[in-house]
Amino acid sequence: MAKQHTANGGDSVESIAYEHGHFWETVWNDGANSKLRAERKDHNILEEGDVVSVPDLRQKEVAKPVDQRHRFRRKGVPSKIEVRLTEHDDEPRVGVNYSVKMGKRTVSGTTDGDGWIRFAVMPDVRKGVISLPDDESYGFEVGTVRPATLLKGVQGRLRNLGYFKGALDGMESEELAEAIRWYQRDRKMAVTGEADAAVMDALESAHGS
Repeated sequence: MAKQHTANGGDSVESIAYEHGHFWETVWNDGANSKLRAERKDHNILEEGDVVSVPDLRQKEVAKPVDQRHRFRRKGVPSKIEVRLTEHDDEPRVGVNYSVKMGKRTVSGTTDGDGWIRFAVMPDVRKGVISLPDDESYGFEVGTVRPATLLKGVQGRLRNLGYFKGALDGMESEELAEAIRWYQRDRKMAVTGEADAAVMDALESAHGS
């Protein structure tokens, strides 16, 4: 019988599927989640309280000799993380050395011609740190971005883009309004300080989802 998983902070379809032994596509494309797909569009952007239907696992039979020892490995699909480093004029930071630490694993590299850092993590990893030269570092949390149409989604995208440092509480504040004004000025938009549809659309486009 299918399970009903209520999303908490940090949950995504990828992490929920991994927890229950599925590939994320199996869960996301299940017919019972058609309404959720229509509302959220992106499988990695859920709101707390969203209910995700998790289908039963299908039993797989493998023929093996009974008088030998066998090892079975559970397959997992890593989550792909993409982070773009830019200056505030939106110029990419090219050729910057970086290291990313996630639990016991560390990966290193150099930003590409558009300033991108790309790496993979298993879906149960929730936090990490990106370290750059001269002691510059940025912590990140996986699965914390909310839908762009919600105030939490606006706050999260503004924070990830370097405009907002306040709490992701879904509450209006002067700090949030100033962050929106700053973003609007940089984007040459009408400066209102309001999280209107134009701001939400611009943030969704700039943030990547």
